Amino acid sequence: MQVGGAGAGAGGGDAADIRGRHRIQAELKKLEQEARFLEEELEELEKTDKVSSALQEFLTAMESKADPLLPVTTGPVNQSWDRWFEGPQDLRRCKCWFL
Repeated sequence: MQVGGAGAGAGGGDAADIRGRHRIQAELKKLEQEARFLEEELEELEKTDKVSSALQEFLTAMESKADPLLPVTTGPVNQSWDRWFEGPQDLRRCKCWFL
């Protein structure tokens, strides 16, 4: 009877052993996927340096040129227009309802 009992225990051990192997294989596969993901991230980061230097050159070139659609002025063309966009100088004498 002990032989049969040992065989039954061994059979249960085999099933547990198979499940243990499956878990280990699943964990290994997960780690391999994470490693692959990190390698791809590193490759992307290596490309980023090249892109950022090219972008910096592009921005420098664009900033050095004036926008053809915007007029080039060093100050306001008409000083009287500025008073409409500024707040009142003296709030006590202001008769505006919304201020």
